[in-house]
Amino acid sequence: MENEGRNLPGIVAILEDGHSGDESNESLLKSMSHAITHENWHKTDMYLKPPLYIARVHLGIINPEPQPIFNEDESICIFMDGEVFDYEEVKKKLELNHIFKTSNDAEYCLHLFEEYGERFAEKLNGSFVLVIFDIRNEKIVIANDRHSQRPFFYTKIGDRYIFSSEVKAILKDKTFKKEIDHEAVANFFAFGRILVEKKTFFKRIKVMPPASIIKWSKGKISQKRYWDLQYKEEYDPDLTEEYYVNTLVKLWRKAAKRRTKGKHRFGVFLSGGIDSRAIAAGVADAHNPIHAFTYGVKGTDELTIAKKVVEKLGIEHEFIELRSDYLTSFAEKGVYLTDGMLNCAHFWWISFLSRARKRADVMFHGHGTDFLLGTYLYRLRSPKIHLERRLLKAEGDTITHLFYKKLNLGIPEEMWSSFFSKAYYQRIRKLPFESFKKALSVVKATNILNKTDCFALRSQSRDYWNPVILRNYVEDRIVGFDNDFLDFAIRIPPALRSQTKLYYKFHSQLSPETAKIPYQRTGVPPKMPELAHKIGFTIKGGYKTLVRELRRKTGDIISLPLKMGYPDIGEWIRKDRKMTEFFRDILLDERTLRRGYFNGEFVAKMVNEHMSGKKDWAFQLCALLTFELWHRLFIDPKHA
Repeated sequence: MENEGRNLPGIVAILEDGHSGDESNESLLKSMSHAITHENWHKTDMYLKPPLYIARVHLGIINPEPQPIFNEDESICIFMDGEVFDYEEVKKKLELNHIFKTSNDAEYCLHLFEEYGERFAEKLNGSFVLVIFDIRNEKIVIANDRHSQRPFFYTKIGDRYIFSSEVKAILKDKTFKKEIDHEAVANFFAFGRILVEKKTFFKRIKVMPPASIIKWSKGKISQKRYWDLQYKEEYDPDLTEEYYVNTLVKLWRKAAKRRTKGKHRFGVFLSGGIDSRAIAAGVADAHNPIHAFTYGVKGTDELTIAKKVVEKLGIEHEFIELRSDYLTSFAEKGVYLTDGMLNCAHFWWISFLSRARKRADVMFHGHGTDFLLGTYLYRLRSPKIHLERRLLKAEGDTITHLFYKKLNLGIPEEMWSSFFSKAYYQRIRKLPFESFKKALSVVKATNILNKTDCFALRSQSRDYWNPVILRNYVEDRIVGFDNDFLDFAIRIPPALRSQTKLYYKFHSQLSPETAKIPYQRTGVPPKMPELAHKIGFTIKGGYKTLVRELRRKTGDIISLPLKMGYPDIGEWIRKDRKMTEFFRDILLDERTLRRGYFNGEFVAKMVNEHMSGKKDWAFQLCALLTFELWHRLFIDPKHA
């Protein structure tokens, strides 16, 4: 594994009542902080005062001052990973009662906590994990942001609670018993992600849910939510579409302005989609210069569209060509960074982030904006399945089963009995649907579009792994998760969001010039009528289907280029010799096949079908590769 980019910043902490374990806790904390410190640009702050043993690893970009930050009489202190935005007015009120020693976000949060107690978190707009220590009363409060943009894991081992921004740091406690959570494994292969909110691949390591407050006092711990994502279903009939579009544009610009303060170098990832150009337009309007990066393959629509967008916005642009053998260099590193919970198909990020870091300190990216302003069902549909229309006509359990089937993006359900070993299939066969129903049941919406959009956004909170990879190199910011913008967006009637109509109009008003440039998925500019987008979507989707059918039926003899979307990973696995050998060597290795999870003959069949072009199993083979590498890194004896 290469050294560069191996670990990411964050917080590690141990909470234990009493003083008997001081020495062992200090030793463990140092080992944990070392586990998330590797780069020569990472900095470490450490604090050891029973019952709290804590360290912060950071890039020195956002809130670079040493932590902890103390209040005036040093009775309370705070550690913070992340940042909050736009609090100048509230800070002025706090200054009437408090002395600020820095302009640090952490100090602001500390004094806000002194004034409002646990309700302070409701007033924060940002991306953060906070650990506040009331020294006098030996009480500890931990809070995270609304969307859990910075994952925080925890477990209890004996009398101590261990927290960490990475699972791997918790494993430094050699008394931790590694037991695999089979529901999490079933989720990973069914959906490409773990749907159940608190789960990881380890039974006793949980994820702190979004918008949570965890309190610790004298060995006892409690947890509650201070906010919950739910769509508001009472609509004012007098509010027009124009009102919604105007307000969205206003709030988007305000959110971008909040996130472009400071002397940092700002960058944005620019693709052929609408999310990224809306971000680029909002950020460029709030702060210039910015630097746009487009990654991909030469000759694709992505690059052509991105060049037109930067020309209209007048911003700098850099194209980064991806290598077709990227996984041979970065698969193990990516699995290590993400604790195995992101399919390695997405690891192309790692291949160019060190280059992006040379031009930017803070990168903007989209994360769920299309779910907010379009609809998730429309995004999932294909030319053959008009899912949105079918679900709107469906009722009861039919809705659940239709949605579940479309969400099953990994190993098709009908193949599970062949893909897994008989024993393991019997153990997990019912778990994906149970997980899905569990995740869907917490969504309190009556309208099916609201229900599925809310489900998608809540699930998106578990998809923090791409930002986690990014955060190893630069800080990241997400305009669409601004509190004010999101609070307004979830009040928009679903009929307006349907078919992404409002999304196109929002962008056309936000950036009229870039709205004249075609959208990659439809080949039609956002400002064009809805019918044109439907036709374009069908044509583009039909071409994609045609390409794959030709490959399959001709055994890859006829292979037209896919000039749309992200890199054609399936083609790279099939045609790049290094990639082909890499996948065969690991997936067909006896070490992989004897673990007891999979039917070795069927896995070999999948590999051969993919390499011959009969079927495209790219995403599934990448899931297998990810899971095997996770085993080798975190389970096998030599890494114990």
